[in-house]
Amino acid sequence: MFISAVYIRFFRSFNFDYLRKAHREFAPDPWDVLEPDGLQYPFVKVPLERDVTTVVGANESGKSQLLSAIKHGLTGKGIQRGDFCRYSQFFAVNRAMAFPDFGLEFKQLDLNDLEMLGKACRAKLDDDTEGFSMFRVGGKDPVVYVRQGEDWTKYPIKDKKALDALMPQWFEIDATIALPQSVPIKYLAAAERSLQTSPRKTRLGLVNTILENAQSWFGSAEGVTAATPTLLSTFSSASTQNAEHDKQLALADDLLLKVARIDRTAFQELLNAVEEGKDGFANGIVERINRGLSAALNFPKWWSQDLHFQLLVTLRDQDLVFTIRDRTGTEYSADERSGGLKYFLSYFVQYLAHEPPKSGAREVLLMDEPDAYLSSTGQQDLLRIFEDFADPQEPTRSSCQVVYVTHSPFLIDKNHGERIRVLEKGEGDEGTRVVRNAARNHYEPLRSAFGGFVAETTFISNCNLMLEGMSDQVMLAGMSARLRRQEIPSTDSLDLNTVTLVPAGSAPHIPYLVYLARGRDVDRPAVIVLLDSDTSGDQAVKSLRKGPNGKPVIDAKFILQLGELPTDALVSPRPGGVVAIEDLIPLPIGIAAVKRYADEFLPPLESAKLGTLKPKDVSFEDCSGTHEALERAAKAKLEGFHLDKVGFARSVLDAVREDDTLTGATEVMDANFRVLFRELGRRQRQAMRQITTEKTSSKIKRIKRSFLLDQPTNASKEQGLLLLEDIEAALDNSVDAEALKSQIRTMRRDFELDEDPTEPISDFGAFRDALEALAYQEVNEVQEP
Repeated sequence: MFISAVYIRFFRSFNFDYLRKAHREFAPDPWDVLEPDGLQYPFVKVPLERDVTTVVGANESGKSQLLSAIKHGLTGKGIQRGDFCRYSQFFAVNRAMAFPDFGLEFKQLDLNDLEMLGKACRAKLDDDTEGFSMFRVGGKDPVVYVRQGEDWTKYPIKDKKALDALMPQWFEIDATIALPQSVPIKYLAAAERSLQTSPRKTRLGLVNTILENAQSWFGSAEGVTAATPTLLSTFSSASTQNAEHDKQLALADDLLLKVARIDRTAFQELLNAVEEGKDGFANGIVERINRGLSAALNFPKWWSQDLHFQLLVTLRDQDLVFTIRDRTGTEYSADERSGGLKYFLSYFVQYLAHEPPKSGAREVLLMDEPDAYLSSTGQQDLLRIFEDFADPQEPTRSSCQVVYVTHSPFLIDKNHGERIRVLEKGEGDEGTRVVRNAARNHYEPLRSAFGGFVAETTFISNCNLMLEGMSDQVMLAGMSARLRRQEIPSTDSLDLNTVTLVPAGSAPHIPYLVYLARGRDVDRPAVIVLLDSDTSGDQAVKSLRKGPNGKPVIDAKFILQLGELPTDALVSPRPGGVVAIEDLIPLPIGIAAVKRYADEFLPPLESAKLGTLKPKDVSFEDCSGTHEALERAAKAKLEGFHLDKVGFARSVLDAVREDDTLTGATEVMDANFRVLFRELGRRQRQAMRQITTEKTSSKIKRIKRSFLLDQPTNASKEQGLLLLEDIEAALDNSVDAEALKSQIRTMRRDFELDEDPTEPISDFGAFRDALEALAYQEVNEVQEP
């Protein structure tokens, strides 16, 4: 059972569904009618997904209030007259003020749910009952509506305990609590969390204050008497209970005991070892704790910004201090790192430590703007945590429904545009409404929600797919989202959260766009290119291979022309094979899309002329591809007709989603795009592997650093020769590596390393400088003059 919809009426910014009431075909549901007056005020209904729902909207649009409505609907607690919608006509002071109204719709009941629902209503329900709606209206007891045929049957709740047991339980991840800098071992060794303790910095400050004043305070009885007020004040300030610190300690306790699964007796043994001065035994325990942390957290899977990231504990007196080791090999204290990392750690620990209720009740995770503090990449990592809450990969974890609200484009899962709910606040007394047609543009949520500027002027991911135009972007994103909702291998679709679709405007623009992304710095994002197999596409490929300075800015293996797709796996309407992306669309779908396009953009009389368009009317003779053939066939029936590529792409996606008569053709189209996505995915993985491989400059610096540690002031020519051989062996076969190899040959000649190998290098300082220049040559090569 899951919550399929939330109903809200007269609650803060939610008044009622004014659009539905104003519709000419409005027919109220039983719960829309106010008793006893019989007035009709429909609830604002917000549909929810079974797994994850993303709620977006402007400030004050009611996003956070939606989360509150879910809580009120589930528990019936906290519903107050003071939350009644202020601009509702029923907000009055000349009579008893009313309560806001809430409802929840539930679907996919199993037999246990049905039995518990029957017990709550004390009624015999049909075995095929698949759902019900529950409403809390006017502060009264909840009632349940069950559909029987075309009608709704109303049941008062007679067993509230049974209803409470049936309702899912909501929970939140506290977005404001980070891990503490340290945790006392005594706290971890205690069987309960009742031990009061202050932060380590406060305790150290207290000790230092006492030591600094020990002689004057404790040198005599008079000194003790005089110092008593100061001592009492000092101890009081140091022992003041800090609620936030208590939460941080509890989070640390969850991390070490629930997540890392370290037995509490280990901390008791560690405390004894510290008190008895058994440093070796204590350090051995700490090492084992760190091994357990590393295995339990598995950070490379979840924190994509640093694959070498580690969270460690270090023994300091009677505290365990949290430290962080990054890809540089350096350790930092937790407060030296960014807020984003600290709060992601908090999310992650709470996620791993979460335990489902022992009652077995379903759960709903509610999150209010969890993007605070997190970078764009960190937000993408958080998306994967939400996904694992809803569909856990670990079989021992139970799934739960996730509902979160956000302002951030990076917390929108572009693979699942159907999960997006857009809230909009109307004018005057209209209140908040749900933008019902927002999901129609699910294949381009970033462009629709945040504008074309973000999508077209910024590379927002580590991997970018360069496309000729916007129609390619619409088609690829739409088909990928469609295929990801099917049970197919992930390699047969694109992960739109890890690759950015970048339309260049036309094929001739692609080489320069790739150069902007790849050719102007050492830290180059991964780029792959998709081109048509026509004249302009061929010319773009030649330009990419040549490059602006005679050096290619992208390897040819990252370029895919549509004509290179395996023909034996494709079914194309174009007799000569696939040239453009439209050639992957079966003719019946193309014709249906032309008709939809005409219905949307043309007057009814003109659109009707294309209603008789059939496959036999479409000829590919003297046509470059499917798009041109369809446009020419439509022109034969309607003179002057123009088939816009972007509009056609959107109509194609509407047709495959909504037209049940095209089932056979949609299967062919799905298969065609799976072939395309497999080829693009293979290139994407290769491109990502390339940028995650250690950079040339990093290799040289590592080898140089090791050499200078052994030979800080002088070295033999033989040792210098072996160093350069090690560097050369670490290079690949790229053009940049060839330039470095040339510089290495120059160093061998300038310092005469091949002559008298046992002799010292004559000018070791100059040799060190040449090594530095070698390490930074790659960076200097790409700097502006």
